[in-house]
Amino acid sequence: MAEVTVKELADTVGRPVETLLAQMGEAGLNHKKATDAVSDSEKQQLLAHLKRAHGEQAGEPRKITLQRKTVSTLKTSAATGGRAKTVNVEVRKTRTYVKRSVLEEQEDKVREAEEAKRLEAEAAVRQAEEAKQAAIDAEKRAAEDARVAAAEEEARKAAEEARKQLGNEPKDSRKLSVPKVDVKRLETPEEKARREEEAAKARAADEVRKRQEDVVRREAEEKAREKTLEQAQKIAAELAVRKEDGTAAAPTDAPLARGLVGVAYEDSFAREDREIKRGGGTNARGGKKGPKKREEQAFRQTPRTLTSALSKKHGFEKPVEKQVYEVAIGENIVVSDLAQKMARKSRDVIRVLMKMGEMVNESQSIDQATAALVVEEMGHTAVFVSDNALEDSLMDSIVDHGDDAPRAPVVTIMGHVDHGKTSLLDAIRRAKVAAGEVGGITQHIGAYHVETPRGMVTFLDTPGHAAFTAMRSRGAKATDIVILVVAADDGVMPQTAEAIDHARAANVPLIVAINKMDKESADPDRVQNELSAKGVVPEDWGGDTQIVKLSAHSGDGIDNLLDAILLQAEVLELRASTKGAAQGVVIESRIDKGRGAVATLLVQKGTLKKGDLVLAGTMYGRARALTDENGKLVKAVGPSMPVEILGLPEAPGAGDEFLVVADERKAREVAEFRLARDRQVRMDMQQAMKLENVFANMGKKEAASVNIVLKADVRGSLEALTAALHDLGTDEVVVKIVSSGVGAIAESDVTLAESTGSVVLGFNVRADNGARAKCQNDGIDLRYYSIIYELLDDVKAAMSGLLSPERRENIVGMAEVREVFHSSKFGHAAGCMVLEGSLFRNKPIRVLREDVVVFQGELESLRRYKDDVPEVRHGMECGLAVRGYKDIQAGDKIEVYEIQIIKRSL
Repeated sequence: MAEVTVKELADTVGRPVETLLAQMGEAGLNHKKATDAVSDSEKQQLLAHLKRAHGEQAGEPRKITLQRKTVSTLKTSAATGGRAKTVNVEVRKTRTYVKRSVLEEQEDKVREAEEAKRLEAEAAVRQAEEAKQAAIDAEKRAAEDARVAAAEEEARKAAEEARKQLGNEPKDSRKLSVPKVDVKRLETPEEKARREEEAAKARAADEVRKRQEDVVRREAEEKAREKTLEQAQKIAAELAVRKEDGTAAAPTDAPLARGLVGVAYEDSFAREDREIKRGGGTNARGGKKGPKKREEQAFRQTPRTLTSALSKKHGFEKPVEKQVYEVAIGENIVVSDLAQKMARKSRDVIRVLMKMGEMVNESQSIDQATAALVVEEMGHTAVFVSDNALEDSLMDSIVDHGDDAPRAPVVTIMGHVDHGKTSLLDAIRRAKVAAGEVGGITQHIGAYHVETPRGMVTFLDTPGHAAFTAMRSRGAKATDIVILVVAADDGVMPQTAEAIDHARAANVPLIVAINKMDKESADPDRVQNELSAKGVVPEDWGGDTQIVKLSAHSGDGIDNLLDAILLQAEVLELRASTKGAAQGVVIESRIDKGRGAVATLLVQKGTLKKGDLVLAGTMYGRARALTDENGKLVKAVGPSMPVEILGLPEAPGAGDEFLVVADERKAREVAEFRLARDRQVRMDMQQAMKLENVFANMGKKEAASVNIVLKADVRGSLEALTAALHDLGTDEVVVKIVSSGVGAIAESDVTLAESTGSVVLGFNVRADNGARAKCQNDGIDLRYYSIIYELLDDVKAAMSGLLSPERRENIVGMAEVREVFHSSKFGHAAGCMVLEGSLFRNKPIRVLREDVVVFQGELESLRRYKDDVPEVRHGMECGLAVRGYKDIQAGDKIEVYEIQIIKRSL
């Protein structure tokens, strides 16, 4: 390696230059400045010093690990009609070599430790054996002393008997028979007393010696028992610690326990014990034994009597005190989360809530006051926090650097459809933007910055269609000035009035651009009158709104509009800091095939650089690339500049605020918190809707639904389409969006549509080959759209087909009964006069008596004279019989009607 300077070496190892110079001085190197050169030998000297300072041995490595990778190919057999496949097989091997001296040193240490434990165990066993032998010897001596004492007693008794016989001896003593006693001579009383005294002393000494031997034996047995119990407790503690830590190792005092408890161990356990202590061990296949395997084997080889005795002892020495927690409570908290913070079960919290009269389950949320009562009831301390505390702490950690500097204004162009908004922007940018819009309307928020001789201006072009209300609202909130484009030949339209309301709601100054002044039908005075009716009064009329008359087609008045914009910007005194972390708003986002999630951002403060960690809504990631509206790569973007970034995992929501953070952990925490909060809000809304409608919908017929799987190109269009489709719903038929997303139509979307009976709609996106083939095979309806109102019209037509037809009743004739006759064939027959319309035999009738319906049915016969006729017209007489009704009377009216089926539409 070539020589490097001290500063380069410090940057390589990640140390400050001052610290590295101090360490080099301690190593004996003469380097004083950051520009001094460092050679390879000096690096080795510094490395050896650092190893010695950290307790490592300098010199050759003690262990070497080699890794080897081999790649081979494997051909699979070809299936019927297919072809053979080649599979790459990669085999990786790792082998570690350790110096023999290191292994021998480790084995010597293990052997010495085992030998010391073995000697200690043998000494304890030997001590116990000696105590046992001393007790046996003491018992033998006591038995011998007892036998000698019994013999002496018998001799004493024999001597006493002999003395008695001698005292009563007759004169002729030779004929007296004397018992044979083994005594050489007769004792005197003094000798007898002395002998008895000595015998008593001997017995007392034997008793003292016996008691001493018993004491020694008991002490030895007690010591042996205490030693065994101490070793057993030590082994049990080590087993418990290893079980808690998850490590696997046999008891370190296994040989001692083997000697004290008296359990025979196999030689393989001692060998396995040594291998475990070295951290190694091999299995039957020659590989390393895992911690789990070693732990199971060590536990199996532990004495059963010892483990069973130790398992009866609990781990608590003193009663455990009740823990009091400080529970952080936000504005709302889920019951399960509250129980977890108090280390209690959810059912305990639900029980307390039921006592308070609250019927909730563990997935529902409760307010802050109720949660505080629950926490206090359960003996803990409640701490009130804000739901946005995490976000506030993140914002507080972001510090602006430098003073505010003037920035370019952000201008939003609004107006009705086809009033020339994009054409005006096209004239300003000198580019054909409107030519690329489908159907002549803008369906996205286009962000552009324009360099003019009078300064830079950033324009936001918003859609004019009614479905893009939310997008226009976001445009007004992200802007400094709103330009309201009104066609001179059309006047104020619904979207024009809506744009005025958005500008007022955002408290943004308004500039009115009256376009299409080059047309013959232009009438700017009528436009100004209509604007005045909406509260927008021109400056010429004493108001505060600038009115600029122009023509985007010819270019007249464009300079006046730019002057008005810059004049309004000077009045607003727009300033922003160009240093520090960037902050702004997400204008639009989409999924681009090949690049992933692409988000269009508008920087409002700071400078956004390539590689910054961006947190946008619930998404965070590093900006891998920055591009302007023309697709050119840029390295940094300042305030009031639009930019597209790559690097977010998914497309963020349009309108979300973004900021650059330095700590990835905080960014992840805030993103997860926002995602959980949004999910909880949706769950609460769904729960509330269910609770509110559970009784209202009881007994009602379920509304028909049109199921849709919707995919769009950008997030803003998806939101606008979702809102517009939901607005189409009625009480009888609704639109149910089964799934929605940004990006191309995938095969999974078609599968979902098949399982739910949905139609797949794509807005400015297409299906891939797999999805298209699956739609054709399964008969799934797949439709593409580029204009929003065409999509809405088709969905509206599909919804109209699900509407139940309208049944309309039309009265076609009225007859009065003049006379009632009795017929043997038909029973009662009525003679009638047709007053209105015509009577038809095959149509339903009603019998009216005093204008009250008394019967509803059909005619059995209708005659004109003697002929059966199908119809009798106005002003003619006829006879008729009503089927199933015999109570017809004179003066009744016969009403003939028909049911007309009318197809309904939305």
